[in-house]
Amino acid sequence: MELIKNTHFNFIGKKKYSFVLSSVLVLLGFIELISMISGTARIGIDFTGGLSMELAFKHKISISSIRKTLLPAGFKDLKIVKIKGKNNVIIQTKAVAKDLNEYTAKIKRTIKESYKKNPPKVINSEMIGPSVGKKLSRDAVIAIIISIIAIMLYITWRFEFRFGLAAAIGLAHDVMALLGVIFIFQKEITLLVITAILTVAGYSLTDKVVVFDRIRENLKTDAEKAKHIDLKDIVNKSINEVLTRTVVTSLTVILVVLSLFFLGGIVLHDFAFTLLYGVIIGTYSSIFIASPIMVILNEKHYSR
Repeated sequence: MELIKNTHFNFIGKKKYSFVLSSVLVLLGFIELISMISGTARIGIDFTGGLSMELAFKHKISISSIRKTLLPAGFKDLKIVKIKGKNNVIIQTKAVAKDLNEYTAKIKRTIKESYKKNPPKVINSEMIGPSVGKKLSRDAVIAIIISIIAIMLYITWRFEFRFGLAAAIGLAHDVMALLGVIFIFQKEITLLVITAILTVAGYSLTDKVVVFDRIRENLKTDAEKAKHIDLKDIVNKSINEVLTRTVVTSLTVILVVLSLFFLGGIVLHDFAFTLLYGVIIGTYSSIFIASPIMVILNEKHYSR
């Protein structure tokens, strides 16, 4: 299935434009990362600790009504989301009392007393302590760092060091650029979002291996024809040869992620959102970031 045939795009020649775009996204990603470390970012209760509760009301209910009920009762920093097509709402709060059971019971009691004519039913209730949240935060950072180091070592073993370093830089770019997108859209950092970021890292690696593998093959083939080879031409040729495969694979994944985004419900919304932009960034970085960086790490001409 060749959607794109016989292309001769000069991808490496466009690196100045791609580097400018990526620099902006990565800078925003660093701002988001600093905000996460300082505690000013939109961090989910997975990391801060708190309460998440889903209530099913008998009749229609508005978010503003629930908020007006809970705020005077001392419940602050609330996130209330209404589930589309149902009379269900999800109430999340990062305000954690010493006794979580007592805190949860107080919310239930406040809601039930205020809505006697429209009594809610608790579908599920999840409590996360602050100590668990801190451990999850630490483990998430460690997981990302280990994945970047492991990928660099794998690519180095599979190819050469310059390939591994370019892939590691490209992967770090993908993570930071994705955090930049999260910063732009002001999404909340949750455990599912971290899971999506790590998933994107794996997808991005697969895409980069395909591109780098074709570059390596062409370097060996063309080295037999010429003593000195312009590496930029080899890389451009290789990217054009795998362009159809890269585009078709990415579009297939995007179709699945779009299904999750629109049909997966509110719980999977941020997860699907992160995956969607992550796949786009990962595909883009394989062509416009990792490959040009690999060229920059080498001399202008590749000698056998």
